[in-house]
Amino acid sequence: MTTVIITDEAHELFGKELSGHLCYYDINHTGSSPDLFQVKWQGNIVRLLSTQVNVKHYEGQNLVKEMARLGANVGDVVEIVEIGSGSFSSGWIKSGKHVISKITECGHVEFDHGKAFCFRPVVRIVSA
Repeated sequence: MTTVIITDEAHELFGKELSGHLCYYDINHTGSSPDLFQVKWQGNIVRLLSTQVNVKHYEGQNLVKEMARLGANVGDVVEIVEIGSGSFSSGWIKSGKHVISKITECGHVEFDHGKAFCFRPVVRIVSA
């Protein structure tokens, strides 16, 4: 379960931390418009914009979940069991050892300081 903290002082639910989630990215399709969140309050669904909530708190929860799913941390040396979709530099080879250089809250993992990016890969730790 993820929670959302409402930070908009003008909103009736200001300061509350409620069960909720991000339900739609970039609501105006401009590349820079707010995202849409939903929270549960007294049996109802309340919609809020990302400008009304603590996005870093929400993303932090998802990052913890993604790191637990991955079973690895930034800096770990791993072998990639399943790669998933992604982008890869010319000459980069999946087999062998790779260093995790970044993990995002939405499941993207960067390997070898930007040489490869994979969505929700499965890895096996070689050394932490």
